[in-house]
Amino acid sequence: MSDEEKAVKSASILRELGNLPELAEAESVMAFASLADEVNLQALWQRLLDQGKTVLFPLLAGSNGRMDAGVVSDVIRDLKPGRYGIPQPHGAVIVDPGRINIVFIPALAYDGVGNRVGRGGGYYDRFLSGRAPGAFRCGVSFECQVLRSVPVKDHDCHVHALVTEKGIRRFSGRKTT
Repeated sequence: MSDEEKAVKSASILRELGNLPELAEAESVMAFASLADEVNLQALWQRLLDQGKTVLFPLLAGSNGRMDAGVVSDVIRDLKPGRYGIPQPHGAVIVDPGRINIVFIPALAYDGVGNRVGRGGGYYDRFLSGRAPGAFRCGVSFECQVLRSVPVKDHDCHVHALVTEKGIRRFSGRKTT
């Protein structure tokens, strides 16, 4: 996609996220810093901060594959390139993942039943299954990233909902394609 097409589709996804009741009700939101091929949600993250919500970003800590959730107060100032060049909070307060209401999750691809393919590190799978099992999991991607099926392993975490420029899909339980 061109940069212009990504911007238009990202704006549509932002509008769709405005219809997500779990986001409206959330007090604590785990965001993500978009890479060049991902949906740009920076405006949403700042809007949530302006509404007084706690906004956290993933912080890849140590060499053991651990991911923490660090509080930010400004999505531009507080994020610096970290491991793999992914912007993450530096010097942030780490929050107990059990307090997070909703986690937004990027991926390379999703399928039609809530499975995802990440970038291969397993950070989100470990984080969601072991440390934030009660959080509502919301995938965010462009519609062109939704495939008929994706490879699934037993330890992979599915999402409860997926938001694209075409709308919101909801899923229940773990399914295979």
